[in-house]
Amino acid sequence: MLPILKHRREILAHLTTGNRLVLTAPTGSGKTTQIPQILHRERNARIAVLQPRRLATRLVAQRVAQEMGAELGGLVGYQTRHDSKVSANTRIRFLTEGLFLRLLQSDPKLDEFDIVVLDEFHERSVDADVTLGLIRRLQETSRPDLLFVVMSATLDSERLATYLQCPTVTAIGRLHPVDIRYRPASAEQPPWDQACDALYDLLNKGLDGDVLVFMPGAYEIRRTIAAAQERLARLAEPLDFRPLYGSLPPREQDAAIAAGPRRKIVVATNVAETSITIEGIRHVIDSGLARVHRHDPRRGIDALLMESISQASTEQRAGRAGRTAPGTCTRLWSSQEQQARPERNAPEIQRVDLADAALQLLSMGIETLDDFPWLDAPDTQANERATTLLTNLSALNEQGRLTDLGHQLARLPTHPRLARFLSEAARRHCLDRAVIWAALAGERDILLYPVQERYTHAPEGEPACDLVIREQALRRARDLDYAPHACARQGLNGHACRQADQTARLYRDACRRAGLNAKGRGSTDDLLKCLLLAYFDRVALRRNPDTLLCAMAGQRRVELDRKSAARQATAFIALEIRELEAHRENNVRTTLSLANAIDVDWLEEIHPERITIDSETTWNAENRAVEQAEVHRYDDLVYHHQPTSDVNASAAEQILVSRIVAGQLRLEKWNSDVEQWILRTRLLHRLFPERGLIAYDDDEIQVVYHEIVAGAYRYSQIRNRDCLPYVQNALSWRDQQFVEQMAPLHHRLASGARITIEYSADGPPRGRAKIQQLYDLRQTPSIAGGRQKLLLEILGPNFRPVQITDDLASFWERTYPEVKKELKRRYPKHEWR
Repeated sequence: MLPILKHRREILAHLTTGNRLVLTAPTGSGKTTQIPQILHRERNARIAVLQPRRLATRLVAQRVAQEMGAELGGLVGYQTRHDSKVSANTRIRFLTEGLFLRLLQSDPKLDEFDIVVLDEFHERSVDADVTLGLIRRLQETSRPDLLFVVMSATLDSERLATYLQCPTVTAIGRLHPVDIRYRPASAEQPPWDQACDALYDLLNKGLDGDVLVFMPGAYEIRRTIAAAQERLARLAEPLDFRPLYGSLPPREQDAAIAAGPRRKIVVATNVAETSITIEGIRHVIDSGLARVHRHDPRRGIDALLMESISQASTEQRAGRAGRTAPGTCTRLWSSQEQQARPERNAPEIQRVDLADAALQLLSMGIETLDDFPWLDAPDTQANERATTLLTNLSALNEQGRLTDLGHQLARLPTHPRLARFLSEAARRHCLDRAVIWAALAGERDILLYPVQERYTHAPEGEPACDLVIREQALRRARDLDYAPHACARQGLNGHACRQADQTARLYRDACRRAGLNAKGRGSTDDLLKCLLLAYFDRVALRRNPDTLLCAMAGQRRVELDRKSAARQATAFIALEIRELEAHRENNVRTTLSLANAIDVDWLEEIHPERITIDSETTWNAENRAVEQAEVHRYDDLVYHHQPTSDVNASAAEQILVSRIVAGQLRLEKWNSDVEQWILRTRLLHRLFPERGLIAYDDDEIQVVYHEIVAGAYRYSQIRNRDCLPYVQNALSWRDQQFVEQMAPLHHRLASGARITIEYSADGPPRGRAKIQQLYDLRQTPSIAGGRQKLLLEILGPNFRPVQITDDLASFWERTYPEVKKELKRRYPKHEWR
C-alpha cells in the first residue's frame, strides 16, 4: 500500500473542517497520483492539479487516467500550452502553473474549479508563488468555499502552514528503501566521465534494474550518453540509452519512461526529479548539478549557470530509485559536501526577471508588488527593475498604474517585451509575420547545434537578422512536415519547429481576442522597428569589424555569438543577453544572440526621448590629438561621432593635461634640469618658510602643465616643447634669483675647483670632490645662507668614494690619517698632505 493512503481519513477530515491543507510526503509515497483520486471519490469535485513542468503534467495525467481505468481526456485530462486533452466530462484536470494563472486571469473567481492542488511546491517557481498568494487572497474574499492543497516531498511545512493558517499532514516513509552511496571524484574530471565510471562499476556488480543518471543539461546528457556507449561497449549486456529533458519530442520522452525489453539507462535533467515515475528504475547516479536561470536586475542579464543542487533536491533525486522496488543512489560527491549544500532551493522569485509576474498581478487588481501577500517577498531592486521595464514599454503610467495598453499586453500569453512587439506590429500592419518572430524569439531555438553554415548568413536582399534566417528555416520545416530525421538533415529541430508554429497560432488567436488586427505581413524593416520599441535596452554596436566584441548601453564587455548573421552589422538588437559558462575555458562570457541588424537612424525615429546630442571635446587615440565632435548618444551608447573643425581650447588643454598626468603622454624635455629645479625650490620652501615659495605640489605642477600645453591640441605640438622656462616661470623673477643664489647647481671650493650639487627628494643635497681638492677646506661647505650642509662624497684618486660625510672636520681628524696611509701606498705620485 502506498504510504500516502494511510493518511486518507486525516486529509479528508482537515478539508471538511477547513479549506486549506499543507501535505508533505517523501518521493514515491504516491501523493501526486493518489490525492486527486481521493478527493474525486470523496467529493466528486472539479479538481485542478498544478504541475511545474509540461512533461510531468502530461505523464501524471496519463498515469492517473490509467489507474482509474478512464480514457485520457474524459474523467482525467490535462492542459499545457501546446497540448490539451480535456472535455466537458473532465473532473480532474492537470495543468501547468503558468497556464493556470492565465485561466485565473480570465476567470478571476475560478468558477471552473472546486479544489486546487498545488503540487511540487518545493520547486518554488515564480508561478507557484504567485498562485499561492492569489488563491489565499481569493479564499479570503469571494471564494471561501474553494479548497486548496499544497503538496511537496521536501517542504518547510511549518512556515507554509503559518502563512496559510492551516493544518499540516506529514506522511512518513518511502514505498521502498534506497541505499545512499557517496563516490567523490576529482574536480578536474567532467561530470559525464564521473557518471560513466560510476555506471561501469554499478553494472559490473550485477545489480538488477534500470539506471537513471542526473545531468545538469542537454549538453551534458549528450556527452554522457556518447561516453557511456563507448565505455560500456565491451559489456555483453545490451543497453538502451535514453535521454530525457523538457524540450524532447513527446514520443522520445515516452520512450525514456516506458519499460522496454533491454536494460535501460536514462540520462535526464531535473525534469525527472519530481512527479513522474520511470518504469524499472532501481538505481540513480546523481551528478548533484543543475543548470539554473538567474537574472541580474541591475544589468538586465539572464545567466544560465551550472550550480550544485540543494539537499532537498538530492533527496528528491534519490527517491526516484525507490519508486517500484528497493534501490541505490550513487552521489558523485562526498558526505561532507552533502552537509555543506543549502538545505532547500532558493525561491525562483529571488533570481529571475519579474516583469511578466508584475504585469499579471497588476492586471488582476494588485496595486503594487509590495501589496501582494508573498511567502517570500522579491528583492526591492528586482521589483523596481520590473516596474521600470513596464513603464518603458508604456504598460504603466508615471503613477505606476496600468494603462489601456498595459491591460492589452497582459492578455497576451508571453513576456511583456514580446507582447509590446506584437501590439506595435498590429499598429504597423505586420502582425502575420510578427507572431512567427515572437514564437521564434520566445521558444527554444529551432536550429540544431552546431549551427549549419547556411544559417549564418542573411538571405540576399534581407538585413543581417537571425530571426529572418529562422523564419525561412521554419518554412523549410513546414515543407518537410516537421519530420524529425528530414529536418535534422537540414540542421533543424523538427519538434521545435512544430512547437514554434503552434506558438505562433496561439499568439495570433490571443491577439485577435485582445482586439489586435492580425492582417498584414509588412516589411522586415517594419518588424525590426517593432523589435526596437520592445527591446529598447538591447541595442549593441560593433566597434571593430575584426572582432565580435560589442558596445552595449549600461553593459561591460559583451560578445556577439560567432554564429549570428548580424556579425557583419554595425548596429543590431540582441534579443538574448546571457552569461554562459564556457565548457572549456572555465569562465563566464556575456554573449549576445538572436541578433538583428538595424539602421542607427531608427534610434532617433523610434526612441527620440532616449537621444542626447552634444558637442564634445574628445581624445583621438589613433591621431594622438584632441578633437571637437558632435556626439549622438542612445542612453549612454555613442552611435554617431562626427569631428568638427573648431576645437574648444580650454577643453583641449584639460584633456592633454589629464593624459600627461596619467602617464599616457610624455613630455620629452621634462628632463633632469626640470626635476633639479623643482627639488631646489622644494628645499628652499622647507628651509625658508617665511619666504612663501611654492612647493610644486600636484596642483601647482598641473598649473605648469596647463601653461605648457596652452594653445595646443596635438601631442606633436607639445612633445618636444622646452619645459624648464614654464616650470621656472611659476616663480616670480625675484624668487627665481633667490633659488639660483640659495640653491645653486655648483659650489666653488677654496682650491678653485667647482663641484656639481645634486638635489634629492629623500636626502640632503650632495657634492662630489677628490681629496686633493678639499685640502684647504676644513669645514663642510653649505648652501642656503648656511642653513643646509652639503653631503660630501669624498673620492680617492681612482674616483671611488672613500667617505660620505656632512662633517668634514671630523673626517680630517679621525678618518683621513688611515685613508692617507692606504691611498698613499697605492698612489704615491699624488699629492698627500
